[in-house]
Amino acid sequence: MDALKKYSIPFKSLSVGKHHFEFTADDRFFAAFEGSEIKGGKVKITVAADKAAALLTLDFTMQGYATVVCDRCLDDCDLPVSFSGRLIIRVSESSEESDGEVMWISPAENEVDLARYIYESIVLSLPYQRVHPDGADGKPTCDPDMLSRFRIVSEEEFDRIIQQPAEQKMEENPQWAKLREIKEQLQK
Repeated sequence: MDALKKYSIPFKSLSVGKHHFEFTADDRFFAAFEGSEIKGGKVKITVAADKAAALLTLDFTMQGYATVVCDRCLDDCDLPVSFSGRLIIRVSESSEESDGEVMWISPAENEVDLARYIYESIVLSLPYQRVHPDGADGKPTCDPDMLSRFRIVSEEEFDRIIQQPAEQKMEENPQWAKLREIKEQLQK
């Protein structure tokens, strides 16, 4: 993944002390992750690094937007990305599994690859429900053609339908009457 190579920090060549790095996650960055739910975007990433002998503390700030599929209308939707987090890089001979807050690397490694951490942080910063924001008039800004294909049921109507006995639901729908007739004919 050569496209992700630039999202690394040269750990060994850094002097002890504070350092600053900047990256931009763009369409090529998101495309490098197979099966990514993010179709594109532009996120500015700043990293404040503080290196000690066998420890590197990275403070991340990410601001921008990510393009995803709208859950409501299935059109592309740009959602804001805002993330702050800390990642601690520890050097150790033993291989320990990273837990999202601490990453372990071997003393033989020269660089710390941050691409996966950046990608996962952006994904986690997105809202659970991914829909176009409402406009100034309070109405959805989703694709109007797609919205017209849906019939939105009010809470009161939904409650009434759910509480209705099954026999009454069958009586209201003429298709059930036809099915009953076919069933009776088959039983003769």
